[in-house]
Formats: sequence, C-alpha cells, structure tokens
Amino acid sequence: MSRLRYLPFAFSLAAVFAASPRTMAQPAPVNSPAAYVVPQPLFDEVAAEYSGERALENVRGITQFHRIQASPGFSQAREWVVERLKSYGITELEVERFPSDGRTRYSTHIGPMAWTVREGELWVEAPFRERLCRFSDQPVCLSTLSNGGEWRGEAVEVGRGDDAASYQGKDVRGKIVFASGYAGAVHREAVIRRGALGVVIYPDPDSQPEYPDLVRYNGLWVQAEEKDKATFGFQISRRQWDRLRLLVAAGKLTLHAKVDAELHPGALEVTSAYLRGSDPSKEIILVAHLDHYKSGANDNASGSASLVEIARTVKTLLDQKRIPPLKRTLHFLWVPEHFGTVAWLTRHPEISQRAIAALNLDMVGENLVKTNSRLNIARTPDSLPSFLNDLVENVAEQVEAAELVSPNGTHNLFHWRMTPYTAGSDHEMFNDGNVRVPAVQFGHWPDWTHHTNEDTVDKVDSTTLRRVGVLAAASAVWLATAGDEEAMRLLPLVRYSQGQDSADRLRRGSGFLHVFTSTANVDAAVKTELTPEQRAKAQRHIRQLFFTAQMYRRAIESLEQLMTPRGIQDFRRKMGAPETRPVVALSLDAARPVSMRRVPRKKYIGPIADGPSSPWFRQALGADYAWWHEQSLKFPPSDLIPRFELIVYEAGNFADGKRTLAEIEDAVAAEYGELPEGLIEGVFDRLARIGLVEWVEQKK
Repeated sequence: MSRLRYLPFAFSLAAVFAASPRTMAQPAPVNSPAAYVVPQPLFDEVAAEYSGERALENVRGITQFHRIQASPGFSQAREWVVERLKSYGITELEVERFPSDGRTRYSTHIGPMAWTVREGELWVEAPFRERLCRFSDQPVCLSTLSNGGEWRGEAVEVGRGDDAASYQGKDVRGKIVFASGYAGAVHREAVIRRGALGVVIYPDPDSQPEYPDLVRYNGLWVQAEEKDKATFGFQISRRQWDRLRLLVAAGKLTLHAKVDAELHPGALEVTSAYLRGSDPSKEIILVAHLDHYKSGANDNASGSASLVEIARTVKTLLDQKRIPPLKRTLHFLWVPEHFGTVAWLTRHPEISQRAIAALNLDMVGENLVKTNSRLNIARTPDSLPSFLNDLVENVAEQVEAAELVSPNGTHNLFHWRMTPYTAGSDHEMFNDGNVRVPAVQFGHWPDWTHHTNEDTVDKVDSTTLRRVGVLAAASAVWLATAGDEEAMRLLPLVRYSQGQDSADRLRRGSGFLHVFTSTANVDAAVKTELTPEQRAKAQRHIRQLFFTAQMYRRAIESLEQLMTPRGIQDFRRKMGAPETRPVVALSLDAARPVSMRRVPRKKYIGPIADGPSSPWFRQALGADYAWWHEQSLKFPPSDLIPRFELIVYEAGNFADGKRTLAEIEDAVAAEYGELPEGLIEGVFDRLARIGLVEWVEQKK
C-alpha cells in the first residue's frame, strides 16, 4: 500500500486516540469492591495490622540522632533500625559499606567526608555579648562538615556570596562573612578562595518571611583537597539577622566561633532487610533515606520509620498466614540519600534484571494541617512507562475509601494526588536509564518546615503514617504475590490511563498523526496548505505523538514482568505479540542538521550532581559550564526541581545507544514541551567531552 493511499488512516487514528478514554472499557466506579486491584480481604488484613502509632515511635527513635551521611550519627541511627528489625524477628539483614572521603566518586556524586562533631558555638563579642547558636541546643544551626577550630573576627556582609560577583570591591580576608546563599557555595568562595575566617548564613529576603525564627539546614560539603583550608559555617534566623544587619553594615560587629569537630574518611552505609519469596530471582524494593540532620522528623525519619513498620506488618501477616506466601522477595533499603544509592546501584548492576518495581518513601508523615501539605505520588518518567503508576493510584483510592485513622492521630482528610514525574529523591536513581527499575515516590509537598529547625516530631501525624504505610505495604504485598490473573485484572486500568494520557497529548498537539506499516513520512502527513511555521510545528507534534504511542505500548507490556511464561503467551495472543507487530519508524527529519543523527549512550547513573556537595561536574566542564548555566536560565524557576535538570535527566535516560539525538529531542519534548533550539545536541556534546556519554556508530 502506498504512503499517500494510507494517509486518510492517519486522521482516523487520531480520532481514535482522541476518543479512547470514552470508548474504551472503563474501570468500575470508585468505592465498589470491583474497583480495586488489591483484593479487599488482603487490603483489610494489611490495614488492620499496620500501626501508625508504632511508626510514630520509630520516628521518635530515629530522630535521636544527627544523621549526616558517612558520619557516626548515621551509623547510630542505622544500628537503631537494625535492632528494631531484629526485635520483630527480621534477621536476614545486610550492611554494605562504600568508601566516602570527599574524593571517591560514584558516577557524578562524590562521597562526602565523614564528620565527627561534638559541639559548636557562635557568639557576638562586640558591641555586646550574646550567644547566637549552640549545636547541642539546635543542631541545624551548625553547617554540616564544619571543621574544628576557634576564630574571632569582624563581620562583613556580601549578599548571596555564592559567586565571584558578590565579592567585587570587598576584602573578606580575615573576616567572618554573612551571606544568604547556600553555605557550601559561600564557604568555597569566601573561605577557600578568598581567605575569610568562616561564614554565617541568614535567610534570603524572599524565603518564608512569615516564619522569622526558622533556621535552615546547610552544609559545607568540604572536599578532600579543601580540608586544610576549611573552617566553619553557622545558620541564623531572620529575627537574629534583623537585629545584626545594621551593626554588620557599620563594621561594628565582632564574632567568636568555636567548633569541636573533625573531618575524616568514612563510609556510606546501606542497610538491607529481606522477606524472601519463593522465586529468589525477582524482588520488590522499598527504599527510604535514613539521613538528615537532627531532628529531620518528616525528612526523612518518617520514611525510614515507615519501612520498619511495613517490614513488621508483612512479617506478622506471613507468620500468621493471614496473607498469601510471597512469590517475590521484599527488599527493604535504608540508604544515605543519593550518595549511598548510586554507590549501591553501581555495585549491583544485576538489580536491573532482578527488581520489578521500587517504592520510595520520602517525607510521608506530615500533619497536613500543621505543614499545609498534601501527599504527592510521583509517576515514573516517560522514559520508563510502567503499570506501577496505575497500581499505586488505585491503591491510594482504596486507602481514601477506607477512611483510616490512628488512635492518637488526626482525622484530617486524606489529601493526595498523582503527579507527573519529579525528582529530588532516591527514586530517580532507580528510574535511571542505566538501571531501569520503575520507581514511584510517596512524599508530601509543599512543607514549610522542610530542611529547617521546625521539622520536628510534633509535625508528624500517626494517621498520615498509617495511611501512607498501608498504601505502600498493600502495593508491595500485591506486587510480591501477583500472578497472571492479577496482572490481567490490572490491564484495563493501564489501558484506560494510557488512553487518557495519549488523548490529552493529542489535544495539546497539532492533531496530525500518520502511521505506516514500515515507515512514516512526516512531510506527507501534514496538510500542504499550512504555512512553513505551521508545517514545522505540526511535524514536531507528529514525531512526539509517535513516541507517545510507543510509550502506551510499553506501559501495557510492562505487565509481563508479573506473569508466568504461559501467562505471557496468552497475554501476547490477546494483545498481539511484539515480534508479530509491524515495525514502525519515522522517516529522517531533513530539516534537522545531520549531526542530530548521531547516537549517544549514557555512561553514568542518576541525575548529574551539580552543586556544592559534588563540584566535580562543574570542574570537569570548565569553561563549558558557562554555557550549561546559561541554558538552565532559559526555563522558569521552580520551587523544587529546576525544569532544566529534569530535561537533562530524561534526555540521559533516553540515550540508550539506539536512539538518535533527534529521537531523544522528540521524546523529551513530548514530555516537557518545546525545547530551545540546539539544547539537546549541546548537552550531549558537553557530556561526551568529559566522558559521561559515548557516541555509538549506527549500523548501516
């Protein structure tokens, strides 16, 4: 059949896409037993056993410790978790250690130096005497990885202080610098490069002025080669800064800082606990980061505490034979956020084949009224479509219908939503294109207490802990026990949600879609009466919709991971086996440069670490970093994860050694909208120069 004769089918297919949510068999109404994938008896057993009060006690236990990565306080918290698990009869435990010394690099992340801290104080010595901060009273007021020593000096203010422009016309050598930027970047500019005595961080003028006593968590993240020059950092509140700012401006403030601490090599510790299934080759991962500062109650004692309670709940239900035996192993992971996860995944490349799914719990205990927050469940990215999204959304609806509360918790509404993929926690490591374990994140946002002295146990709600814990536990048990029948029960939800998403994207696009049995000629699919600009836009949307169709298919095919070989055969007979489907490809885009036909392969794991804690990337790029920073400014600011970072992350995930730059650009644009011209090519060219990407020769 010729391409032109096939053209009318393109528009009929577009109509099918647009109508798919209405014409497709829809799931049963919410609140009816038929609406839920997890059988109601199984859900009820999990909900009855899971204790929000026990989870809250776990939060209290973990928040005793100042849990900085690779440091003694983290080890103490890890030991507390291990002893708690043992008390519940969970004895298959493993602790893995990875060197962390401010020099060892895991992908783009540099393992931080270990920090043994005992005390730290900051005093005003003139024109009056007053203590501004004491670590033992408020641990968050001392910057992480502050070095030991004692300093006295005049104070000077430099604005943000995190770039060279802040210091123009100012001599900070031998002085203590006040700034509003992140402590690690300010310390590197002021102390390491310009000889200042130390840094004191005050809140940015636009940062939550309604909370004048907030003290923000900051870290110096001293690298090994900086250790001998490193000094100290403290954080103060807005109220404190308002009292001091005029004295600093007048050059009349003298400070005295004293820190009792050492920087030294240490280890990133990753703790695993296992509840074994009958098939040792497959597992479901539940992960939470065990750090941060003391208290760090919601971030992330809540997630780590919930993992302990999920493990206890499932162990109890199995021992009492109240749920079916596990087919797949439940693997619980307590990690140092980002650093430990990427180190662990680097050591365990086999996890890509072993793990079917991952659930990441990060900030899951908020009292929704006190923190003015809600639960966000972040989907997997477009680069890794999965049935997992539809499963957890369905279980969340089941939790909401159950109206769960805890005896000593609130009766707040269960305020939750599914969101597109977003980053900022350990699920991004599992979703990475070199790992490819579909991972969703459970986490509350916004939260005005995040990374401050106000993230305390009184903001944690046992009702919220119970709801999110039951959501995660019921999802995990279903994943660990599901077979052919259960997978087919989930299929209508996956098809329905993917149809909705496809239709939404089609409505946002040009409305033109052209599919052929062998190739698709984009030029022939676009109406000839369009202007050149309209034609170019229509062609871009067609390419993006082509990717959306691929994503739809892959999400459905992901169900095969739950099936037996016989079940997969039956499934493929119903759906059409992949090997029998026509090969669909797009014709080359003549309007794009030939260089966009190059094929990159990503060689790193996770998002690119580009910040004070891991300066390697910025140093490696050298002069090219100016271009990188300029591109990031082309996107609107975000209150959580900058859009540019998400685009670079997803572009890397699509760089599998098979897709061209043009195809990667189309895929990312389908997810995040139109991209600046030359962005994708520029990103990969620069990553290739520093060895993070390699070019693959295309087979002719």
